[in-house]
Amino acid sequence: MTIALANLSEEPTAADDGLVVVLQPATPARAVGFERAYAAHYRDVFRYVLGLTRSAVDAEDITADTFERAYRHWANVPDRPVPWLLLTARRIATDRWRRARRFALLVLARRPGASEATTAPSLDAEFEAWFDSLAAVLTPCQREVLVLRYQRDLSDADIGSVMGLSESGVRSLLARALAVLRSHPELIA
Repeated sequence: MTIALANLSEEPTAADDGLVVVLQPATPARAVGFERAYAAHYRDVFRYVLGLTRSAVDAEDITADTFERAYRHWANVPDRPVPWLLLTARRIATDRWRRARRFALLVLARRPGASEATTAPSLDAEFEAWFDSLAAVLTPCQREVLVLRYQRDLSDADIGSVMGLSESGVRSLLARALAVLRSHPELIA
């Protein structure tokens, strides 16, 4: 098999001794735009996913999947890619959690005496203790809206598009999360 880098308009010649696979290089503008977005927003997406998963390994995998999907659909990504990237990362993470939960239920159903698997060691024990105490008082949606607003600095409209809420729903959720934090000053000191 001969692999040739050529335009699609060219026809294979009789001199080719077999199957010719025509490859087309990526559009330079597309590649440059994607590379800029990747360089500018990789850390944003990684940190967001790390906040969702609390696992650096999972965060790296999900971030890589997010940018792979972004590259495949780059022509359809909006001019401001951060909300689109974060929504994509959230959807990938949610799909993984659902698959893992189904798999765990299947495994536990087959082995009734088996105990649950232990979690992987965390990056920082102090951070994990703080995050666990924070998780005890905030709902997952409240934690997520705080991360999107104060860590990613997204607008209400962008947060709404990531979380599937209206702008007023985002403001309401954020107000409730801040009220919970105000009632637990030991967590923010």
